[in-house]
Amino acid sequence: MKTLSTERLILRDWCEDDIGCSVHNEDTIRYLINAKNNYAVVLKANNEIIGTIGLNEDADGKEYVRNVGVRIVPQYQNRGYITEALKAVLDHTTNTLSWFCKAEDSRSQHIAEKLGFAYVKTFAKAQYNLPSDFYYYILDKNSNSF
Repeated sequence: MKTLSTERLILRDWCEDDIGCSVHNEDTIRYLINAKNNYAVVLKANNEIIGTIGLNEDADGKEYVRNVGVRIVPQYQNRGYITEALKAVLDHTTNTLSWFCKAEDSRSQHIAEKLGFAYVKTFAKAQYNLPSDFYYYILDKNSNSF
């Protein structure tokens, strides 16, 4: 992916210089350096890495769907950075996207719904051997406008 820029953020590929940041441990960053479609979320104001965003294999196994994965370090949460980063990615992908979040995570559910994702089903923890229930959302890029 090319580098994306928003009002407050830069989304860019991971690099060796990122090792030691607070987002991931060294092994994970080394993996992300070579991973496709996983990017560092960087604050423009101070060049600090505050999170990660990626388009990964879909949780429901659909080959034409990419699952959105986002993580912002706790001290930068609740400031709209996830929404801002997601909007940038949504503007630059043609894939149908999925969103997978814990059933008790109302903030993630709100973000998904605000960006046009539609609830599809619940992955029950007992049925799928998961730590908790998860909600599965889909955003069909061909039927939504941003």
